[in-house]
Amino acid sequence: MDAPLENLRHLRDELVQCGWVITCFRFQYKMQAYIVLVERYVPPRVAPQYQIVQLTFIDVEDARRSLVVSANTRGVSASVKTVREFFGIEWTQNTGDLMTQFYSRLGTWIPASLPEASSPDEHAAVLRQLDDGSSEDPNRLYCMGVRRNGNRADGEPGRRSDFNSQKTEMLRPALIEKLGDDFSISFRYSGNEEDERTDMQIFRQFSEQQRL
Repeated sequence: MDAPLENLRHLRDELVQCGWVITCFRFQYKMQAYIVLVERYVPPRVAPQYQIVQLTFIDVEDARRSLVVSANTRGVSASVKTVREFFGIEWTQNTGDLMTQFYSRLGTWIPASLPEASSPDEHAAVLRQLDDGSSEDPNRLYCMGVRRNGNRADGEPGRRSDFNSQKTEMLRPALIEKLGDDFSISFRYSGNEEDERTDMQIFRQFSEQQRL
């Protein structure tokens, strides 16, 4: 069966393997550029039936223009009308050919593996989406320390979210390298730059907490 968006499955699987939630790629269509966020469904969110990821198309020239859909390897969940209106596709009687051509074009832009680097606007878009998914303020970009997660209802230690892990790996990779193996701690962020602490200050703070 035709699967023009097969690379979405590869991206989803790599996100799971590395403990990340979101990646992105560029998409050019009808002379317009988009950033496309690829987000795996992380519990408690459940993927809609037959869907494997969520896609968010963001207009590079106007970030307020976006389209959020679920997707699988064969296509997206949006109606033909929605796709036509968002991407400015001319109406045609043969909507099957229209969507086939659109998916063929989109599929050529989806990378087969996670990109090793991203542009500043792609980096910012992923961070905003991470904070939206974790219900945090997207302006909280300044790491000010770590905290020990409280116990869950079953008495087990709370586990750091994948959103918090990916955000820290993107913003403060040295902290993840040093402290990331301890999933019972989360990294704390502030929207005020003056609250930010250096890696050494945070390491020292964590060591002092361990002695208490």
